[in-house]
Amino acid sequence: MILIFILAIKINLYRKKTNKYIDTAKINYTSPKCYIPTNNICSKIIHLIFTRFIMEFDYLLPFRKQIYKKKYILNGIRVMKKYLLPSLENQSCKQFMWILILGDKANMTFVKSLINFNLSFEYRIMYNKTLKNFVRNVTKNFDILITTRIDYDDLIYYDAVNDVRKAINNNKPMILYGYNRGVYYFEKEKEFYEFYMSYDNEGTMSIFNSLITLLNKVNDSYTINDIGGHTVIRKNLLKSYKSYGIKNLDYEPAIFDNGDAKFIYVRQKFSITYGSSNEIKSKLKLYNFNFSNFFGK
Repeated sequence: MILIFILAIKINLYRKKTNKYIDTAKINYTSPKCYIPTNNICSKIIHLIFTRFIMEFDYLLPFRKQIYKKKYILNGIRVMKKYLLPSLENQSCKQFMWILILGDKANMTFVKSLINFNLSFEYRIMYNKTLKNFVRNVTKNFDILITTRIDYDDLIYYDAVNDVRKAINNNKPMILYGYNRGVYYFEKEKEFYEFYMSYDNEGTMSIFNSLITLLNKVNDSYTINDIGGHTVIRKNLLKSYKSYGIKNLDYEPAIFDNGDAKFIYVRQKFSITYGSSNEIKSKLKLYNFNFSNFFGK
């Protein structure tokens, strides 16, 4: 009898722990801390933040074997906990779900064994191949979908999520929103460098890219990941307009930039990226940066 009672308690605790990052119905969509666009008072907004991890990007193909090694994965989790997750926890608006997307060849069991995050916002861990079906299912009964892409070794300032909500416009089926100015942080040397990069107006070097779509006009599984990498974002977005039969484009997809650094890219001690620190530094301007100012409130 005692064993049955203990088992019941453990099952109940497991359910509570699981529901913490699965039950989207628990998200408070009318929080006073989150901006509600005046022309969308009756609209329900869902915001999904994607973080890609252990994925075979084209520029990483020469290092394919390394991204599956235990050392790389452990360091990635360390960096994620040190930089990305605190910046998400620090958001003035937490009406979002964070999704850690794994490459389809990644060891899900091993990664989940390392994920013991105690977060104040909803989150999920899934393979890249299951993402579209998940988005399609989770967006039911919503009017507006925001999808944001941020890497595991990046940070965003405290009001970033709220600022994206302020860009919503129910007269525009798709809006690209993000930041193209930031700070390059060399973790080992403890140095900050300001950087600003673009690609001949074909896209934007931005860590915190968001796509806002009206679900009654755009496919319910179309996300920021579908418009490609930094160099082709703008071009692919314009193609998407045509594919949805939107013939008149009376405005340009916007990338926000007021001259202030809004995100940080962390150069890790252990890195598989190409280019040496000295090569990168030679292209960047030394910037007297302060973490406390970055996090604001």
